Amino acid sequence: MFLLALGLVLRVTRFLNSDVLFEPVRDAIDRRFGEASKIAYLVSCPWCASIYVAAAVMTAAYLVGETPAFLVIAAAATASYITGLISINLDD
Repeated sequence: MFLLALGLVLRVTRFLNSDVLFEPVRDAIDRRFGEASKIAYLVSCPWCASIYVAAAVMTAAYLVGETPAFLVIAAAATASYITGLISINLDD
């Protein structure tokens, strides 16, 4: 359970900080609050975002970690993260 939750934390944090799909949100935050704002820093810093993501995910894992919904979501996110890492390191 911990490893699946960890994979979910990794994938959500990466999505917030680096994924192109979340880029419009990061850009909107930069425009609204400024690039030097704390919220802009939060969504661009994996160390900063991951503590909040981890708190939410680990709490969910503790409370509902055995449910099929959590297991499927966490497994899919973990598989996505691992696939991304492998692709980055093996593809040219």
